[in-house]
Amino acid sequence: MERLTYLLDTNAVTDYINGLGSTKERLKQALRDGDTLILCQPVQYEVTRGLLKTGSVRKQQIFEKEFAPWLIRIPLLDADWDQAARFWATATARGRQFSDMDLLIAAVAARLGGVIVSSDEDFDALPIRRENWRVTPPAE
Repeated sequence: MERLTYLLDTNAVTDYINGLGSTKERLKQALRDGDTLILCQPVQYEVTRGLLKTGSVRKQQIFEKEFAPWLIRIPLLDADWDQAARFWATATARGRQFSDMDLLIAAVAARLGGVIVSSDEDFDALPIRRENWRVTPPAE
């Protein structure tokens, strides 16, 4: 079985924190399969700012004590910024708009050859792989 590298988008992390069953189960399956789960800096920033805004101590503890220890934290490199800029230029030439955070997440995914876990279909316009763990995968 091929081991995969998954980069969790902010909505995948918040799905776990909020107890969304399908995402939690798929994440646990990825861990059992020996897949690598990545938390990159843009996602950590978005999750942290959201938790600080809501002031939910319980959710912050779930993130910091239960969830984050499963993840490998990956910093941004100068090359990621350059790749994000290339993604932006290509996307805007095609009339598409992306947030800078999503472009940076996609750049890290491209560097690592990883799959972005997100319910955001906008990622499909970029040359990266995406899975939506909110839905049950088809039976093989």
